[in-house]
Amino acid sequence: MTEAKILSLPALILLRKQWAANKQQVVFTNGCFDILHLGHVDYLEKARQKGQKLIVGLNSDASVKRLKGDTRPINEVYARARMLAALAFVDAVVVFEHDTPLELIQNLLPDVLVKGNDYSPENIVGAKEVIAAGGSVETISLVDGYSTTNLVKKMSH
Repeated sequence: MTEAKILSLPALILLRKQWAANKQQVVFTNGCFDILHLGHVDYLEKARQKGQKLIVGLNSDASVKRLKGDTRPINEVYARARMLAALAFVDAVVVFEHDTPLELIQNLLPDVLVKGNDYSPENIVGAKEVIAAGGSVETISLVDGYSTTNLVKKMSH
């Protein structure tokens, strides 16, 4: 079951240690992933190509609401987590309550921290922690025209 890929932080820390012991490069990214679309799939697939394991940090419902407004999320956290976990190239999903995944990144110290190229490396949360631990920070080009916000706008017309 894909549900087995949805992990608590303590369980994921143990798995991360196991992957490190097996010399597997761990990639971390995060987001709201409210309505899964081509832009998300393309981005996550590219992120996974940066290593052997991909962890996705997923904003909780309360966190999405704080970041995106009262009408969001459209899909509740369990549905969003299951959709991500169903993707073959996603190895683990972990939900976080804060506005940023800093605590996750500090605990997991991935080998590669990835965000979309709408961020510059110096503005990526957790970048200095990952670099200090010997990891790298990379950005991935996004597919133009795909965003949950644009989809919501399109549906409301």
